[in-house]
Amino acid sequence: MKKVIYCFSGTGNSLNAAKIIAAQIDGASIVSVKKGTVSELAADADVVGFICPVYEWDIPETMKDFAETLTVNDKAYTFMVATYIAVHGRCFETMDAILRKKGTQLHYGKALRCVASQCIAYEPFPNPRWMVPRSDRHARKIGRQIAMRQRNRYPRMSPVTRKLYGKMMTPFMNVRHEYDKGFYTSDKCVGCGLCSKLCPCQNITMSDKHPVWNHACIGCNACVVYCPHKAIMFETPDAYRNLDNAVSRHLGLPDKRTRYHNPHISAKDIISEGEDIK
Repeated sequence: MKKVIYCFSGTGNSLNAAKIIAAQIDGASIVSVKKGTVSELAADADVVGFICPVYEWDIPETMKDFAETLTVNDKAYTFMVATYIAVHGRCFETMDAILRKKGTQLHYGKALRCVASQCIAYEPFPNPRWMVPRSDRHARKIGRQIAMRQRNRYPRMSPVTRKLYGKMMTPFMNVRHEYDKGFYTSDKCVGCGLCSKLCPCQNITMSDKHPVWNHACIGCNACVVYCPHKAIMFETPDAYRNLDNAVSRHLGLPDKRTRYHNPHISAKDIISEGEDIK
């Protein structure tokens, strides 16, 4: 039986979940979704899964673009797991709509709470020491349900969240291309280029041994949390400062802020194009 899991991950929570779930379903090919990723595995797979974080109450744009171009076996069992902390928004609805255009649908969807890793806005929470094991246990449970080909009514966007989307998320979406103007490097930068290799959007280039962000960032923060020298800093861009809302007022990266990434996932794992879990 051919099984494939497509995973987008920045700080490692989703990739860790993908590895756990792959093991629970007796193995699967994990394909890392990045800008330009092409895969034909889903065309004749029996099980096709998608695992990604929630960005702006939806699936990351990189995952959406990839899924829209993917050929999926319309007889396959399909599932999606979204890693999040508070609001899963419309991510499952988005994926289901994409799959329905291909003649199939989302058979199983589950939201998996993980450590919040948006270090540009806050300290990681809940405490990773107990939250990571908890998330791993839940991922194994989800994996067992997928192994049994369970079907469910995937989580929908709540009426309150749907009503608030335009007010809360649309302003951020309108200035998203300005986000990476906040990044810069301190004198700790040694020009190793790891950030460029990590970026799933191919948004970081190197110039004179320093990273340059080219305004196609979706805020995954892989470059920040995996920098071995903690050299990447962030100052709120003017476009975000002008929003003057509860979120934008808290953007920043103090020196003492914890740069969390999933403890089971290394920079090498993020850079990898994928692996086969037996």
